Amino acid sequence: MAKSYRKGGLYAFKVNRPLSADEISDHLPQKEPSRSAPWFQLTVIRMNSTFLECVDMIYAWRGAVTAVVTPGFYIAFGIMIMGPSIIINDYPTLNPEKQTEALIAGIYLFLIGLALTAFLIWALRFECFKYTHYPTRFNRKTRMVHYFRPNGTVLSVPWDKVYFTLMYHGLDYWEVVGHVLSDDGKTVLDTFPLSTRDIRDDGDPNTTLYQHWEFVRRYMEEGPQELYEQVAVVLPIHERKESYIIGWKRLFANFGTNPLVVALVFPVIFCVTLGRWLAMRTCKLPRWPQEVEAQSKIEPDDPYIRDERHLPGIQRVEWD
Repeated sequence: MAKSYRKGGLYAFKVNRPLSADEISDHLPQKEPSRSAPWFQLTVIRMNSTFLECVDMIYAWRGAVTAVVTPGFYIAFGIMIMGPSIIINDYPTLNPEKQTEALIAGIYLFLIGLALTAFLIWALRFECFKYTHYPTRFNRKTRMVHYFRPNGTVLSVPWDKVYFTLMYHGLDYWEVVGHVLSDDGKTVLDTFPLSTRDIRDDGDPNTTLYQHWEFVRRYMEEGPQELYEQVAVVLPIHERKESYIIGWKRLFANFGTNPLVVALVFPVIFCVTLGRWLAMRTCKLPRWPQEVEAQSKIEPDDPYIRDERHLPGIQRVEWD
């Protein structure tokens, strides 16, 4: 069986392959309640009695790559300009032997700067000039899951046919993913991730990894009634790009509310906020296909609407 890769965020998923032994042992059945208390983990864009829409896991740290890459352009441009400068300024004043050396050095510096610039532009593609986020929509009424891929296409699959399991991401971090399997029930045809990743601790069910899975699972299996009150904050990015302040708050939320921790990471995260703002400005909003929207009608008298217009008043001030 020839393996291939399905791109997803900053990495790719192996598809056209059999389930691994770990994926089988770590299976997360939709009908089986977990030991974890459900929690929304600041991932909700909209929730109501029809559907739950969440951001992708990369969203929480969006801007980090851009913040690292952008200063490199100053170095690249400096090297690239240095080459012609040597040729223009120094070449006429040198003897023939030195002129040849200066010409070679100038060309090499220009090509190195050009190659570095091309590499940095390539690196920016992970966050810039794409989509502001990659939402996943869980529709309770149709029992469908819709995943907005990084390439702009949409994967739609029945909730009950998705094989959810844990997958190792690297650096001790794990994520919950949904596999689309072939008719044999063993071959992975497609994969999409849920909204969070975390260090795995099977002895502690109250980790981000399990809590978010239980939040999604319980919404689809039992509805929004028990989850409604906990979603006191949503990400107001459904109809607009996030503002700089919203991006700032989302990044710093990764470190909790401990003032000492926030003070220690402030210089680094401040730089990331600038990269995040730049990345978001270059991206476009994701738009669901008409058939997905047609299946997602919200009842006007729905008592469980959570979006930027239906929140406790203090939270609207907090995020606007």
